Amino acid sequence: MHINQNESLGKMVTEIPDAARIFHEYGLDFCCGGKQTLAAACEAKHTDIEQIKSALSSLNNGSDAHIRWDKRPLDQLIQHILDTYHASLRADLPWLIELAERVEDVHRDAPDRPTGLVNLLKDIHLAVESHLGKEEQILFPLILSGHGERAHMPIQVMLQEHEDHGQNLQRIRTLTSDLASPPNACNTWKELYRALGKLEVELMAHIHLENNVLFPRALAGEDAHSSATENTTGEE
Repeated sequence: MHINQNESLGKMVTEIPDAARIFHEYGLDFCCGGKQTLAAACEAKHTDIEQIKSALSSLNNGSDAHIRWDKRPLDQLIQHILDTYHASLRADLPWLIELAERVEDVHRDAPDRPTGLVNLLKDIHLAVESHLGKEEQILFPLILSGHGERAHMPIQVMLQEHEDHGQNLQRIRTLTSDLASPPNACNTWKELYRALGKLEVELMAHIHLENNVLFPRALAGEDAHSSATENTTGEE
């Protein structure tokens, strides 16, 4: 597989869904930073681009294991986002807050406990609930009703809030020493960091699908109930 280092990270993950795993492993931001090229991202991170290109080339792009959401109708993509990511966030965040409270309480005297994590997760929970509500009540109905091209302002709000979510993920990494459990960590502490890692992976995938797939297609005025191929049929 030929890897174009001047292609954006967002486009690469859209076309090769498994690339998300590689980029996440190397700390390359393919969601909020999805417009940056592979070359620019590697340079900024001081990462060996040839190593990443080699890993990308080894992926089985012919597999049917991952859906190309850039080819599916927007209504199916929106339902996937609701079922896979919105539902998961609503279930996971209260559980994460509970775990963090237990860790901060039980290990209150430990110098390496993630002090401040509970308050940060509570802030994230409030911000995410507000964000999901705006999408479900305003943006998604607008797209599904066939008026996605009029959604410029709501989408700008969502993009800014996505940036905020990305910054909060970085704050979690800072408070948890990059999610590395210390030697004295109990099982609850370890589970907290495992679950935070899951949150990071899923939130980045969620933001990627909206920033790099759903929003551009909606603003282009695509019919929400037709596939990308059907939307382009008949164009000159």
